[in-house]
Amino acid sequence: MSVLTQSRSSLAARCAYRGGLSTRFQRAETSSFFGREIGLMYVHAHLRYAEAMAHYGDADAFFLALRQANPIGMHDVVSCAARRQANCYYSSSDADVADRYEAAERYQDVRSGAVPTEGGWRVYSSGAGIAMRLVHQCFLGIHRGRARLTFDPVIPRALDGLAVDLTFDGRPVRVVYRVGAVGAGPVALELNGSVLRFEREANAYRPGAVSLPTAAFVERLRPTDNELVIALG
Repeated sequence: MSVLTQSRSSLAARCAYRGGLSTRFQRAETSSFFGREIGLMYVHAHLRYAEAMAHYGDADAFFLALRQANPIGMHDVVSCAARRQANCYYSSSDADVADRYEAAERYQDVRSGAVPTEGGWRVYSSGAGIAMRLVHQCFLGIHRGRARLTFDPVIPRALDGLAVDLTFDGRPVRVVYRVGAVGAGPVALELNGSVLRFEREANAYRPGAVSLPTAAFVERLRPTDNELVIALG
């Protein structure tokens, strides 16, 4: 029997079904491949980490986490990532190995990045929606509720001056971000040159989001050429 066959037999024995109470992570013991929760990265969990960094106010870590989950330019921030379809959301990032036996044998290569990673499950579950919400509500920091408009962008200092074009009630609005040293916690809002009054929401880790009645915002909008400036700490 070869060393490889012995290794695979030993791994199969460790993962064999024995009945009774479960003593190992069930997906790992029943999976036929090295992916999903026993792969390198489950993107759902990674997005929750990104959301935690936004809530905490670590703008650089938050933006890096978003880039690590975005197939566009992923190789620039994840050196072992293989090229991926740019317009597709991936729910996992998996080592490019034939099966979990090869993964176990080469796991140090997997950890070091010597083994490239491929995009795993595609457009699965609610992950793509979570990613879009993080971009809209945590990065751009805009959330419209029933009666209030909330602003809480988390943006790295390097992106000071970022501008995006949005639409509110059918009227175009250019949103410009003035980013301070922290990159989180709005300190001022200006719409078409007028200062907007707001209320501060609680956040145990940093200055929190700010909000104002939606009606107070919409009534100040012009039919065209609106500019909202959000200043961050």
